[in-house]
Amino acid sequence: MREVSLPKTTAEAFAEWQPPTLLPFHWHVYDVGAVLPAGWDTELLDLAHRKATRHSFRPTMSTAREVPDVEISLEAVNGEELRREAPWLHELYGGWFRDLAGRMTEEELHTTSTVNRALSLNILRGDGERYPCHVDSNPMQGLLYLTDLSEETGGGLVVARDPAARNVDEVNADCGVIYPRRGQLYFFDARAHAHYVEPMRRVDALRAVVTMNYYSPSCPETVRPAGLDEQLFSR
Repeated sequence: MREVSLPKTTAEAFAEWQPPTLLPFHWHVYDVGAVLPAGWDTELLDLAHRKATRHSFRPTMSTAREVPDVEISLEAVNGEELRREAPWLHELYGGWFRDLAGRMTEEELHTTSTVNRALSLNILRGDGERYPCHVDSNPMQGLLYLTDLSEETGGGLVVARDPAARNVDEVNADCGVIYPRRGQLYFFDARAHAHYVEPMRRVDALRAVVTMNYYSPSCPETVRPAGLDEQLFSR
């Protein structure tokens, strides 16, 4: 008679278990919307209405996690426009926001050498728009949300648990989804976790978020992959 192996008890499983060497994806969120001056979000949304431009993104760089030859339409206000039209945002990026991000790491965080690399205001609208799947090259990413998101609206941040995930389908196979709220400021390190923004689900839905990039002595700006700037900032 063949011996049947019984499932291990929880205690037996933990007796053999070791914590992973790579930390699970984690983030820190600050609810800053209520402490910023009144009208900060409407000013940025108006700026997006006036200055946002569209272009096609092709995943040609090493940090992309998309199938070959895909093209994704992106709408954004670049960092140069943001500094010109909302200088207070650039000051926060290099000041208080950097201080908040620095609480998550023992290293000093560095701002970028160009304002376009520093800041962007990204827009997604209804009808299935999404943001490309990728890993980050920078050790600290900041996201300041101007709008509420939910399962109904879509636009959630989808993050792979498996560091080997190489495209949207592989991310979706084992992932977590974050639905931020207006005024929340997220910081995280996603160099080892592929992530993307899921498609918008409601025709009238809007996702507006300011992205911020920081580097560090152990992960300097020079690691930024070739071709990324051309795909993000081209018109």
